[in-house]
Amino acid sequence: MKTEQGIRLGSLSLSRLERTPRLRRLLDRFDWVYTGAEFCENLLETGMAADAARLQAKGKKVCLVTPLLSEKGIESLASIFAGLMKLHRDGRLDPARFEVTVNDFGALELAAREKLPFKLNLGRQLYYNAFLVTRDSIEVLNRRSLDFFALRGITRYELAPTGLLPRTNFGDKAFGFDPKAFSLTLYYPYLNLTTTRTCLVGMPYIPPEEAVRGIKCRRECRACAFKVAHPWIKEKLFIRGNTVFMEFPEKFYSSQKELAARRIDRLVYCPFP
Repeated sequence: MKTEQGIRLGSLSLSRLERTPRLRRLLDRFDWVYTGAEFCENLLETGMAADAARLQAKGKKVCLVTPLLSEKGIESLASIFAGLMKLHRDGRLDPARFEVTVNDFGALELAAREKLPFKLNLGRQLYYNAFLVTRDSIEVLNRRSLDFFALRGITRYELAPTGLLPRTNFGDKAFGFDPKAFSLTLYYPYLNLTTTRTCLVGMPYIPPEEAVRGIKCRRECRACAFKVAHPWIKEKLFIRGNTVFMEFPEKFYSSQKELAARRIDRLVYCPFP
């Protein structure tokens, strides 16, 4: 099983990418381009649909990654889905080369309501509903969790490694699931540790009782990530927007065969957290 290679651009627009020579050159090395807003709904833009079609026109397979959602975010995502459907009807977006990753059950329900003809994946903020990931292992929780998502068209799950090639329980017949019924995507070299409702620099404090609909975000997270330094912390930690990441720059596998034995058939490189 050949391992597919992808690159995660996040909410970076295609126009901005084309003005960044290094990223533009990087793009040529990858089969898949991951775009969208994985961690924050304030970065959702209707232009993401058009960018997906333009990337396909350049010969790329595209995955649109969507974040956790509030009532504000679900409206933005509905507009993006409407744009995707129009592009599909116009013959400008090929479902065979396009996927949508959901990180919110609201997004999953919206995709079903809109009858999206695209393959759905379960993202890094929802995988724990089907998998338990520790420092050195990835384990399926139970067969019913896999069945729940399979009934909704999801057989691919997205995770991030901890710098080690994990052991699994995929060959344990006691759990009663078929390991060939799902596939895994691994992001590297950053592991997302925690995501908050707001971020450190882009948004003011929002009390729990206050709605986020009227809060304006300045989107400073697009400028850079912040490296966290503390005498008690040995790991490389970065904060981008509302999410804290840990970096694992070392290669965590030695062959595609090792990955295939763990149902890992796609790797997604993240040039920044």
